[in-house]
Formats: sequence, structure tokens, C-alpha cells
Amino acid sequence: MPLYEKKWWKNVFRKEKKAKSADTLSDIEAIHEFLHDSKNDLIMMLAFLEEFEELEKEREVATPGILHVNLQRQAEVMTKLLEHYSFFEDDVAINGIRIKEMAKKLLKHAEHAGMHDLVKEKKENPHWQGKW
Repeated sequence: MPLYEKKWWKNVFRKEKKAKSADTLSDIEAIHEFLHDSKNDLIMMLAFLEEFEELEKEREVATPGILHVNLQRQAEVMTKLLEHYSFFEDDVAINGIRIKEMAKKLLKHAEHAGMHDLVKEKKENPHWQGKW
């Protein structure tokens, strides 16, 4: 078998496949869906936080017999809060990446359209550079 047909040779000299860029409209739809769904997530996390606050107030005045029950319930509520908050934080980060990519595409389209002043102005803005 010739060298150029060997699998390891092909792996060494294989062309890199470019990552397919996401469609802006599908990104907008995903962000819209996230923002709509986040209302429910925020309401749920606020309820957990308020319950935790109430339990913490009770803990400060609790007798030793009730203290263990209170702390156990606080741990359960905090577990739920941490879980939901971590999911929410991940979703925010993912959608932040989508927004940054959409901004880059917008500047690319503006550059191709000859709007050099707009591109220059936006590239100097820290938010447009993704520095938030």
C-alpha cells in the first residue's frame, strides 16, 4: 500500500474542517427562547432564595432540637438553588457567546457594505469587543 493511502498519513495531512458558523436567525430565536424561559427560572430561584432567607431567620432563634431540622431543610433548599443557578449561569454564558458572534457578523456585514466609520466606531467600544 502506498504511503499516501495509509490512515496515519491522511490524518497528518488532512485539511482542517472549518467550523460551520451558526445562522444569526437561529441564534436570535435561541436567545429569545432563553429570555422568555428565564422568567420562570428567575421566579423559581427567587422562591428558593426567599425560603432560604426565612429558614436562616428561623435558625437564628431556633432551639437546639429544631436546629438540626432547620439546617437540613436549608441544605435541601440550597442544593436546589445551586443547581438551578448553575444551569442559569451556563445558559447566560452560552447566549453571551451567541450575542458576541452576532456582533462580529454584523461588523463583518457592515465592512462589506462599505460602512467603515461605523465599524471603526464599534470596534473601539469595549462592549463590541466582548469585554464585559
